[in-house]
Amino acid sequence: MTTHNDTTKQAVQSFWLLGLLNNAPWVLMLACATNISSGGVALVFLANQAPGLLTKLTAPCWFHKVSYRTRMKMASLAMGVACFLVGYGGLFNDEMSSAEGDNGDEENNDQSGDDNSARAQLGLMLELLGVSFTSFQCSLGEASLLALAGKFDSSLLPQLASSSGSLSLDSYSAVDNDNSGRLESHSYDEGLFSHEEYPEQNNNTHANDDDDEQSTSEGILMKSERQQRKCITAFSSGTGCAGIVGYAYKSLLAELFGWGLSTIVWSAILFAVAYYRIYCTGLYEMDIRLEAAQTRLDHERCASSAEEELNGTAAVEQRSSLEMVTQPHDEEGNDSPTLLPQLSSELTTTTKSVHHMTACERFQTVLSLWPYTIPLFFVYMTEYMMQAGVWPAIGFPVTSASARGQFYHYANWTYQVGVFVSRSSGNMFTVSLTMLWVMPMLQLVNLCLFWLISVHHFWYDYSLLIMCFVVGLLGGGVYVQGYNRINADMPKELREFALSSASVADSVGILVADISSLFIQSCIYQRNGIDGAVVNCPL
Repeated sequence: MTTHNDTTKQAVQSFWLLGLLNNAPWVLMLACATNISSGGVALVFLANQAPGLLTKLTAPCWFHKVSYRTRMKMASLAMGVACFLVGYGGLFNDEMSSAEGDNGDEENNDQSGDDNSARAQLGLMLELLGVSFTSFQCSLGEASLLALAGKFDSSLLPQLASSSGSLSLDSYSAVDNDNSGRLESHSYDEGLFSHEEYPEQNNNTHANDDDDEQSTSEGILMKSERQQRKCITAFSSGTGCAGIVGYAYKSLLAELFGWGLSTIVWSAILFAVAYYRIYCTGLYEMDIRLEAAQTRLDHERCASSAEEELNGTAAVEQRSSLEMVTQPHDEEGNDSPTLLPQLSSELTTTTKSVHHMTACERFQTVLSLWPYTIPLFFVYMTEYMMQAGVWPAIGFPVTSASARGQFYHYANWTYQVGVFVSRSSGNMFTVSLTMLWVMPMLQLVNLCLFWLISVHHFWYDYSLLIMCFVVGLLGGGVYVQGYNRINADMPKELREFALSSASVADSVGILVADISSLFIQSCIYQRNGIDGAVVNCPL
């Protein structure tokens, strides 16, 4: 018989693997950028961002109409198509390279040169189209799986723990019992310990309980916070590891086995197969089973609570919104005849369902996420300015192209390790909303520091990699802590919608950084007397 712990372990493992497989092809395309278009790496970066950004921008309009399974099918298919197109386009580049090494008759050089040029352009178009499919797949998968992880953390697995009667130190409850960071308009959270959610805790949460009993309840809450963040943290950790795996996958196959671009990318089609297989076996069936159990428990809890209220035996409510509903008397002191429908409505839904929202209401809800999306946008913008604008202009010595390339390579590896470490830390602690805003400010300090170093060279050796690691820690920390706070602070009915919608912030930040980095790198090149910048420095 499958136990609660077995189900939790399966969910966590599945989300980690899906996070890894979701982002690994995206990182692989970036790692192969110079192979795809050595003279136009910016084209690869743009193709790897624009379709994904469009997907996330439009997500609030159609995600609620498409099931998770359909979206995962779309993402898996897009991943396979992307690998096929990039690999097939790479064949044209391989043919062109072979032709350049073959010195034929001079009278045929002009005609063969035109043919090779046309085939190379066709190959580049196919490769960029494939990269665009990767961007769509990564964004669709990330937004969907973040929402699904929030659903498991806040609804499905807590209901499983409740149904098993094991409200122990390993049970689920609210992520955060501190309301200081919550949006005022969404102050109600069904995940907190309440008499309706956990009736067996009445003795521990009654207003007249002594200090020892209150301390026990708080201890249970603190212990169970870690459980509540497991699925989002597992997915975040997997995406962080994808940065390491993506670069390592390309490096190992190219350097150790001598594989070309086409062979490397075609082998990644297996990622698409594993991606959908893991979702179906690890999450889909569990989602259906737990959803049915949750619906049954909701009906039972609603009926039981309503009966207790009508009999006058219910405990005192902790929130003013529920207190108003559960008053047993009207203004004249008579029994209220509308108590049952009001209570049932309050227990089943406290916010309008996303399915019943208008487009304007969904847009307003997305805008209300600014306490979380602004830090996400800002931290991604600043760290990708460093990656794409500043780090390529640092080398020892800076005038050596190979030295700059070597530092950029090591800096990115160190950064990816930092991201992986911090994204895996979501179960260890929770930051306040204030600290969530402080971390992007610290990332801005890092950007300014690296810019000054690249211009004035006052700290100019490989010990800079320590700061690259710190950049990764801050970026990954804002990612996992930001989404954990969204899942804790938003009303239960809006959590999946909020998690998928908020993911657009990092994509916008990366796009802004990619454009800005062209000018940042150009200005640093100009100060160091280096040629080869794509654009002119405006300063």
